Amino acid sequence: MKYVSHPVPPACEKGPDILNIAFIIPPSPAKRQIIRLIDCSHEAKGNYLWQPNDFMIISSLLLPEDGAVLIDGTADRLTEKEFLERVAAVAPDSIFFALSSVCWASDYQFFLQVKKLHPSVALYVIGDIFLEEEYLAFILKKCDGVICNPYLLDLRKMAAKGRQTLSPIPGVRIALADSIHPAGETRTIQNGIPRHELFQKSGYCFPFARYFRHATVTTMWGCPFSCSYCPDSLFKPVIRAVDSVLAELRHLQTMGIKELFFADKTFGYPVRNACSLLQEMAESFDFSWSCYFHPQLYREDLFDLMSAAGCHTVIIGVDSAKPVGLERYQRQVDKKNIDDLIAHANRLGMNVCADFILGLEHESEADIIATIEYALQLPIDFASFNIAAPFPGTSIRKKAREAGQMIFGREGYDSLSQAGDLGLSPVGYERIRQLRNSAVRRFYLRSSSLRRRLKRTVSLEHFFVQIGQTSHLFRKM
Repeated sequence: MKYVSHPVPPACEKGPDILNIAFIIPPSPAKRQIIRLIDCSHEAKGNYLWQPNDFMIISSLLLPEDGAVLIDGTADRLTEKEFLERVAAVAPDSIFFALSSVCWASDYQFFLQVKKLHPSVALYVIGDIFLEEEYLAFILKKCDGVICNPYLLDLRKMAAKGRQTLSPIPGVRIALADSIHPAGETRTIQNGIPRHELFQKSGYCFPFARYFRHATVTTMWGCPFSCSYCPDSLFKPVIRAVDSVLAELRHLQTMGIKELFFADKTFGYPVRNACSLLQEMAESFDFSWSCYFHPQLYREDLFDLMSAAGCHTVIIGVDSAKPVGLERYQRQVDKKNIDDLIAHANRLGMNVCADFILGLEHESEADIIATIEYALQLPIDFASFNIAAPFPGTSIRKKAREAGQMIFGREGYDSLSQAGDLGLSPVGYERIRQLRNSAVRRFYLRSSSLRRRLKRTVSLEHFFVQIGQTSHLFRKM
């Protein structure tokens, strides 16, 4: 049964030390389900929409007496008029606005309108597109800074309007020379509890959840791996202290939340932290949850702990039938780890979603077909077939830019490949799209796949979650 979202609250009564901030996500063109994050933006392949994790993290830095509002034009499917009316009705000290490379032109026009409505308010942006230097230089002339690490911010300092008060602030880029990395080595931080109540909108849905109502939790932001076709490789990990995560879980328990998505780029890093967290979760909580997981982190004891703590689905990057060919992208995957992980997951009754990339520049059509056939042979529950795309900050983007294929302002490239052919693959994007759509049909319409899904469906609500995602998966083809 779906829940009802809360209306946007009015601006808070402002005391001398109280901070009010507004998180703003614009409507998406044609009501598309576009997910906007600091590191990567994409359109959902089904009908899901992630909770805005970067904004959730920023909300954990607020003091209890501070105020915050969320206006999400995409989740609430707002018209332009409705969106601007809501923006005009708030009176924040700082605005955090999300933009996407997938719909850059539309998002930028909404950004200008928000800026016009609140000309004297400190305005910060997040978005994958700002991993590209020309877009970073462009937007820095029009805002107070670009967020590159949501855990490291000084919100009160940022609310002070005027660049002379802003430098330096960890986690914010206000000049081209500013690094996206925090100084020093990988760090562990202690933060507060995100304002989860703010993000309980009915428009947010996670595709592998067993319940419509869910919450997003992060134990580690950034990524310890270095795959060059993935923008996450640009961000050093920031790790949360285990007691900080446990405090958040206790809060979610009081809210009656049963379902979690761990939004770590790869759950389980570092292993010692993960094991401590999982042991406490197994003893003290009864959450149902899913996560992304890198096959190179696989260990039998870790997987056993994950299952005991309530993990029912892991999303792993298999990427190709020939992992050796991925070494040119600094992708290190041991095929035995993948096989052992999948076999162990099946013994535990844990679902596996495997991600595959089709159309990397070194691949022939035969290579793509081999990857699809490999996906059909694996004993997995879900397969996500992604078309190689020039995501900002990746080696694919760099090569396209050097070839003169990337034109400023002409964006829209993502793993559904709706923006056209850049000529980077010898196969051609139209053919890759045909192969991708065929792969989706072949994988999900098999009788064995349908039987497996029915067998692993745990409730009527879970059934409706899956039906909704599957129908939109095919509709988008």
